Amino acid sequence: MEQSYGKLKTEVLKNLGLLEDIANQREVAHIAEYLEEIKQKLLQGRFNLVVLGEFKRGKTTFLNALLGADLLPTAVVPLTSIVTLIRYGEKFSAKVTFLDEHVEETTLGEMPAYITEEGNPGNEKKVKLVELEYPSPYLKDGVVLIDTPGVGSIYQNNTDETYNYLPKLDAAIFLLSSDQPISQSELDFLKDIEQYSAKTFFILNKIDYLTEQDQQKALEFAGKVLAEKVGFEAINIYPLSARLALEGKLSGDAEKLKASNLPAFTAILENFLLVEKGCAVIKAACGKGDNAAGELQLGLELEMKALGIPLEELRAKITLFDEMVKNLRQEQEDNGYILRGEKVKVYHALEREISAFQESQNMLIVKEIEREYQTKKELSGRKLIHYLENYIENRIRSAFDEWRSKVEEKVKEAFDQVIARFTGKTNKVISELMKQSAEIFDLKVEGFAEIEALTEETKLYYIFGEHPNMFVPDAVNLYALFLPKLIVGPMIMRVMRKKVERDLDRNCGRLRTDYNERISKSVNVFKNLFEEKFNSAIEGTRLVLTRAIEKKKHSEKKAAEAYEKLAEQVKVLESARENLRENFSIK
Repeated sequence: MEQSYGKLKTEVLKNLGLLEDIANQREVAHIAEYLEEIKQKLLQGRFNLVVLGEFKRGKTTFLNALLGADLLPTAVVPLTSIVTLIRYGEKFSAKVTFLDEHVEETTLGEMPAYITEEGNPGNEKKVKLVELEYPSPYLKDGVVLIDTPGVGSIYQNNTDETYNYLPKLDAAIFLLSSDQPISQSELDFLKDIEQYSAKTFFILNKIDYLTEQDQQKALEFAGKVLAEKVGFEAINIYPLSARLALEGKLSGDAEKLKASNLPAFTAILENFLLVEKGCAVIKAACGKGDNAAGELQLGLELEMKALGIPLEELRAKITLFDEMVKNLRQEQEDNGYILRGEKVKVYHALEREISAFQESQNMLIVKEIEREYQTKKELSGRKLIHYLENYIENRIRSAFDEWRSKVEEKVKEAFDQVIARFTGKTNKVISELMKQSAEIFDLKVEGFAEIEALTEETKLYYIFGEHPNMFVPDAVNLYALFLPKLIVGPMIMRVMRKKVERDLDRNCGRLRTDYNERISKSVNVFKNLFEEKFNSAIEGTRLVLTRAIEKKKHSEKKAAEAYEKLAEQVKVLESARENLRENFSIK
């Protein structure tokens, strides 16, 4: 590949910067801010690469080899339900984010206390994820390596934070080992992750232990298993020695590094980064930059033209423009009322889904605990209470985990339909604004950016008791110690039925609040985008014409000098725009 993702991104950022300079020189704040936002999104653009593999697959060594440093200790391998993110930073740092969202700094030596089963059994410290920063050139282009807590453990512990992270993945690297067969938990996870990962790379690690003939046999066997058990066809499995790769990088031994096959694999990965993921990111930035350049160029050409129009004619055109804007503002307000009404419909659709779920789960879980009570009634009263409470909490959590993705999809679909209808209405108003402006000032019609359907600022967490017995009345706990099971049993079941109802109601209420806030935020963002685009089109044109009037009133010499300066800016703009368009059609 002639041009790496990093070099291409640098070139695009340079041209966006040139356009931003012109916008600042012309005091067009909304375009300058828009270009700065594009630059920041491109700078922060991440390529989330998850590394999967069970214990003893060589995952830690592979991660260290990619980073070119002996960064992750062996103790990192036996993870609990913790996700570890490794991103670029000027120097090494590590921080732990807990489920309650508070963050603590940590060190490399202290990390096992948070992410290993030995240091944090059952995630008793309530860790959400661990984030590392490291100055690896491999991470500098936006790659974020994601170390998962082990393929099987994601679903055994039903970790909501880990499962919610899966839709954000861009690609996965799945490590197989030449000396161990593929496990069933790995195969099961591959089936689940397929819907999220745009690309899954398979690596057969530890090839340095095999002869060339045995390597081929191992590759053929792994390919056969993946095809038969998971349905992968015509996949490439890359042979690699993570041990040799790490040793080669640490010692600077080019021959050993080449023998590991890591350079061959990273070249393929870099190609994927540019052609597929990276290409999409670059194209989006170039397309938006081109739109911004179009508005800038339109303003430049308009001002140049205005400098040649007699003052009275120019003032007459501005009067026509202001009258047209007044009429369209009323239509804009009417669309705002329509959007608020459509938002209420989405709320009602959400409420129907939640109410149906709450009612059905209440009936189902109550029946389940009645069966559990019969199977566990030989337990003491206190132990029975503890068992049933834990069962209810785990069962409700499991039900929500399974259902949330389905209801989110339904809500998203309903919201997208509202946005699609409103987009048509807002496009019509803006198009009319541009059309009438074109008749007066020879402007071109420009589109506007759409927003994402749901925001991600809020995260749902479940509400349960801080102590297993907090919802059980003291009297029932006391009776459970002394009264016969025949008497206290019905009392326990009444309390448990109430607990099911209470926990479902509280968590459904939290779900309502979460989605209602997200929908409201999305509606407000969309409405604000419309307002911003509408007002920017108006104020940008008015600013250009007002500036032209002031220069013409001052003197013809000043007008001529202004014209020359505008012509120079047009040349810079056209060059930057041409470069963006070339990069927009990445090959």
